[in-house]
Amino acid sequence: MNIKKVKMGLTVGLMKNRERINSVQAFKDLMQNFGTEVGTFLGLQELGSIALNASHIQRSYAIQYERCTLRVDMVANHRTNTQIVKSFNLR
Repeated sequence: MNIKKVKMGLTVGLMKNRERINSVQAFKDLMQNFGTEVGTFLGLQELGSIALNASHIQRSYAIQYERCTLRVDMVANHRTNTQIVKSFNLR
């Protein structure tokens, strides 16, 4: 699996799709483009969430595929219904 190719594709895809409200779904959709590299989708797990203040929550997710796991950390503002990707890591 070419990890650099997948990471670059995810980065570019996220920059193009700024209007998306659900970042986790955006990652799942983008990963479908690399089906031969990552394999089929196996599951999604929320690893944890931390309240940063009254309106912001930091959440961590693991999106599992046959050949890798994508860990995503994001900050969500429930008042404005927006999510910002803090980081992602492909293993």
